Amino acid sequence: MNIRQLEAFKAIVELGSFTRAAEKLHLSQPAVSKLILLLERSCGFSLFHRQKNGVIPTAEGEMLYSEVERVFLGIDSVSARARAIRQFNYGEIEIVAFPSLATRVLPPILADFLRSKPGLRVTLSSRNSWLLVDRVASQGVDVGFGMVASERPGVRFDRLCSMDAVCILPAGHRLAGRPVIEAGDLHGERFVAMAEEDRAQLKVDQAFSECGAARDIVLKAQLTEACCSFVAAGVGVAIVDPLSTVDFAPSQLVVRPFRPLVTYDIWVVTPSFRDISLGSQALIAHVRTQLTARIAELATLIGAPE
Repeated sequence: MNIRQLEAFKAIVELGSFTRAAEKLHLSQPAVSKLILLLERSCGFSLFHRQKNGVIPTAEGEMLYSEVERVFLGIDSVSARARAIRQFNYGEIEIVAFPSLATRVLPPILADFLRSKPGLRVTLSSRNSWLLVDRVASQGVDVGFGMVASERPGVRFDRLCSMDAVCILPAGHRLAGRPVIEAGDLHGERFVAMAEEDRAQLKVDQAFSECGAARDIVLKAQLTEACCSFVAAGVGVAIVDPLSTVDFAPSQLVVRPFRPLVTYDIWVVTPSFRDISLGSQALIAHVRTQLTARIAELATLIGAPE
C-alpha cells in the first residue's frame, strides 16, 4: 500500500462517494477505483459496501480508517512543523553576546524579532568577547555577538557592523562643554580603563600613545558598563563603546565623540562545523539591521561630527 491509496480511501470514507472523492483528488473515477482495488488486495479484505446512493465502509474498513486518520494527522503535524520552520517560527536558538549588548541593547531587538514568532525559543547569555568565542566553538551555542575576531578553530567570523568609541565624563567635568574630546585634552586626567586583556583597550592605549597624552589610570574594570558606573560616580573619565552608555542619564554621564577615531567592529560568531539554521540566519539579519540603526541613532544623539 502507498500514501496515494490511503488518501483515496480516506476521501471516500469522508465523502461517501467514489465520484466526489475523485473530484476532490483531481482524479478520474476509474483511477480512484483502481487505487481502492489495489489497497483491498494489499489488505486482504473488502473496504466498502457498494449501495445505490453511495458507499459505506465495511467493519474492517472502519477499523482501518481510524488508523489512516492518525497517519494523516501525523502528516498534517509534519506539514505544520515544516511550515513553522520555513517561517522561522519553530526551534531554539542559543545566543551569547558581550555584556553591554546583551543587557542594554539586544533585549528590545530580540523582543521585536520574537513578537511574530511564538513558536521560537531564544536563550541569551552574556560573556566577554574572548569567552563567548570559546562557548560558540565548544558548547553548542548557535550565534555569538562579540568584539573580537581571531583564528580560533571551529568558528567563523562575519562583521556585523562598526561603531566609534566615545569619551565619557562625570556630570560637571571641566571638559563637559566641549563638542568633541581629543586624546590630548585628557592629558593628566584620572582615567578608568579596561583590563589589559581587552582588545578594545589596546586600541585606546594606542590612540593616547600616538599623541603623547599621559593618563592617570586609577582603576581598571572588566566590563565597560562598570567603567560607565565608575565615571558616573566621579572616579575619572573613560573611553568606551557607545552601547555601554545606553540608559545612563545625562545627569550621570556626559558622552562626547572622541578623536582620534577608535573604531570597534562587532562580529557575528557562528560554529564552522555545522550549518546555520534558517531561524538563526533570520535573527542575524534582524539584529544587523536594528543594531546598525541603533548605533546611528546614538551617534546622532551624541553629536558625532561628520
